[in-house]
Amino acid sequence: MLFEHVKKRIINGLIEEINGLDPVGLELVGHSVIEILETKKMIHHGINKDYKPSGYTVDSFSNDSTVIGEYGTGKDYFNDVGSKAEPKFDKIENDIKHAIQHKQPNGPEKIYLISSQEEPPSFRAKFNQTPFGQSHGKIVTIYDARELAKIIYEQSTANSNNASFYRNFFLGFSQDLDNYEYYGKVPALCEHHCSDDGILSVIRHHYAKGKSICVLYGLSGSGKTQAAIDFIHHDGNAFENYVWIAGEDWKPDTSLSAIQRSRGGIPINVAGLFNSAKTVLVIDSIERSLDDRAFQELGPGFVKGGVVLATSQVAVPGSPLYLSIPTLSREVAFEILGEDLAASNETCEQFVEACSFSPLILATTRKIVELQEVSKSDLYNEILAVPEDIDQGDGTSIMRRILGRLEQRNREALARIADSGSSAHDFNFLAHFIGINQRLNLQRLSILKPTRTPGVMSVHDLVCKAVQSKIDGRVLAEEIESYIDKHSGEMTPSVLRQIHLSARQISGEHVRRGNREPDWLTYALLQIDGEVRMGIHEQIYAKQITATPSLASVMCIIDAKEAHAYTIEDQEQRRGYYQQCADEYLKAIQASASGIVKAELLHHRGKALRRCGQFDDALECFTELLRLEPEWHATYGQIAHLGIQRGVDLRVKQEGEQAMRTLLDGMLANASSVPLRVSLGAFARLRSYRSVIDVISSDPSAVKRLADIIAMSALEGLDQFYEAFVSFTSIFGYHHSLICVELAEALPEMLAMPPESVDAKQWTSACEALTNTVVAAGRAGKPELSKRIAQAGSKFADALNANENVAPYVARAIAKAYAAADMPHKALERIAKVPAEAVDHWLLYQKSKAQLAIGANGEALNSAREAFNLAQKDAKVQQRLSIYHDQLSRCHESLDDHPAAIAEAETALKKCTDDEYKNALAQRLVSLESRKN
Repeated sequence: MLFEHVKKRIINGLIEEINGLDPVGLELVGHSVIEILETKKMIHHGINKDYKPSGYTVDSFSNDSTVIGEYGTGKDYFNDVGSKAEPKFDKIENDIKHAIQHKQPNGPEKIYLISSQEEPPSFRAKFNQTPFGQSHGKIVTIYDARELAKIIYEQSTANSNNASFYRNFFLGFSQDLDNYEYYGKVPALCEHHCSDDGILSVIRHHYAKGKSICVLYGLSGSGKTQAAIDFIHHDGNAFENYVWIAGEDWKPDTSLSAIQRSRGGIPINVAGLFNSAKTVLVIDSIERSLDDRAFQELGPGFVKGGVVLATSQVAVPGSPLYLSIPTLSREVAFEILGEDLAASNETCEQFVEACSFSPLILATTRKIVELQEVSKSDLYNEILAVPEDIDQGDGTSIMRRILGRLEQRNREALARIADSGSSAHDFNFLAHFIGINQRLNLQRLSILKPTRTPGVMSVHDLVCKAVQSKIDGRVLAEEIESYIDKHSGEMTPSVLRQIHLSARQISGEHVRRGNREPDWLTYALLQIDGEVRMGIHEQIYAKQITATPSLASVMCIIDAKEAHAYTIEDQEQRRGYYQQCADEYLKAIQASASGIVKAELLHHRGKALRRCGQFDDALECFTELLRLEPEWHATYGQIAHLGIQRGVDLRVKQEGEQAMRTLLDGMLANASSVPLRVSLGAFARLRSYRSVIDVISSDPSAVKRLADIIAMSALEGLDQFYEAFVSFTSIFGYHHSLICVELAEALPEMLAMPPESVDAKQWTSACEALTNTVVAAGRAGKPELSKRIAQAGSKFADALNANENVAPYVARAIAKAYAAADMPHKALERIAKVPAEAVDHWLLYQKSKAQLAIGANGEALNSAREAFNLAQKDAKVQQRLSIYHDQLSRCHESLDDHPAAIAEAETALKKCTDDEYKNALAQRLVSLESRKN
């Protein structure tokens, strides 16, 4: 499972690229897909000899016309132009008619309809109702962008020739395939990157001299980042882990333990990750001076052999940490430029000599020459003709001249990015900001490149500097506002990424606009934690929703009201406030709200009613919302949440369970069809639906698919991923322990997350979930991983243990975590603080295990007996009595009473109802019997 979530994220990225295909591109890609699927040569008449779309014929057909392919990029391809009772899809029906007319009288045996758009969830059911669906459904295969992406991925990974073809159309996909092993952790190497052994040797020699920190410095564009990537690729196997962060994420005077990742703002405990295993930590582009004191937190990691590799344009003369990046070797410089060293002329020689200080300049020159049909000798001479540009040294003037050869539209798009004041942007947002074609062109020119963070593209700062005229964040802020409006305020991963990447520009425009009605910029700032968010909440939570509210205003005011509710400590007062909010939302609905505004008000009115205990009214509200917006998955999440409230009647519980089943069916059928935040929220509710869990748990493939969703959330940088991990391992930690272990292994940041970065309400669950995974990792034969997980669990135990008085079930979780981390004395200290009258059989069971661990065998037996006696009286645990017999057996074994140990082990096996545990008990009994003599 380790790379399954990477595969899914790459496919999601490919879907986005397919969405951007022009008609000719889709024709070429679709034609190839059908040829490979049918394993036969197809005739392609959809485009003419000039690569322009042609009419009056089907697009692709086999020699005997039994197989026909039609392609469409129109955004209305899946539009239903009929009625609810009689759906109708004109575009699709026309393509089917066209294909049937091509082969008379019987028609083709198979018709492929391929679209670059994504079909709505309801499309298939509606299409099957139509006359065309009923008459021709058996011969029609429809591939939307999502299904097309899956096929292209499989065809590419199965055959390198297929991959080579598709790489020409999907540049991001091409780099993702190359960077598969490092996806989400390390950026991809540039297209024409050439490894320079000389540079790698200098870095290795620096570490070989006993230094653990290397700050590789040099001019912008001198290849520092590529050298760091190269080092990971060539030397990474000597390390257990590698962590890559951007220098801008490490703010001055900020601990490495609390770095905020720019993509989504969630904390990442860099020090914890580094110190847990032998690690390479790359800090890319840290533009301030550094010394040993900045890395004091990393002492334990340095002892394990970990190293830091930072890149910077800042030099500190005389510092032993700093290493100047060497100039490229002559051979490598020629290779990057795409020139033949043996056949080079004098002009080329001079150009390489002048520009070999910057691999970026060489690579950009090559791409401009290749794709813009520029004479390379003319370009070389143009640069060499202005010696002062070369003498300037930083490469800006040279790069400006090279980029001057770009087509005007591409140059304007690049300038728009550079003048925004931010070099990194979300991939989807860029299509909105500069246009799909310009985004694609800048990708082809290798000017716009993927970063380490999936879904984020960037332009090198040297390129930005070369084309900047005037930095003005207002334009960017306004485009983000338009982008949020386009998504109706839905905080998709794409929208959230762009907000966090552009927080400075949004904040600046917010201040410039001054006091006003809440708008989408206000809403964007409410997605970023900090003083600004708190200040906005305080300003607007008391606002009344107007008679004709904008969607932005409604969502901002609701957000502020919900945040204000949490500041009310008295529970009765808080319930009263929620009632007040519910009444206000109803008043707004009754006034004039309609469409999406009405839907949002219904959604939050239902939440407010749930919070003030009016469960039937809340269900009615959500049911009305489903009639208005039947495909809002978040509504099903709210009903599932409603169904687990204390005091709800059977009808609400049943509706909650059905909503949970609907959500999970969607998640399992197609994880991408359910918004990721809704999917993650579902995990926390799932624990309360035992019958649903039992169905999923019986299907290991379903459990794996759910684990992939959690892994995807970590790549997206969503702040719910840890909570989802805790819930998942709590639910499936025993019966699907290997899946939980693989998940922890794939996401090492999970194990370094400090408790303060997690909602305190989740700490107890975290303790238990991590403890379950400790045991699972041990059973999987991974002792080092088991140890790291145990250390993570003990941190949560420490946080909980700081409270003198805790509930017995919390004390049990603490004791379990300490015992798993080989700290039985601390487990016993915690248990001793629980009042005698509150000690239950669960706690006594943990006490016995801890006593056994410290060698207090007689006391352990007494605790085990007492635990068993209390458990016998608890109707809820009759099916789990086998664990108490097993513990009694272990206590007798420790006292060398083998007959008693065997007897209890036999009883444990007899009473066990869990197949997996039964196998473990059977193996132990065999071991005991083999040693009884």
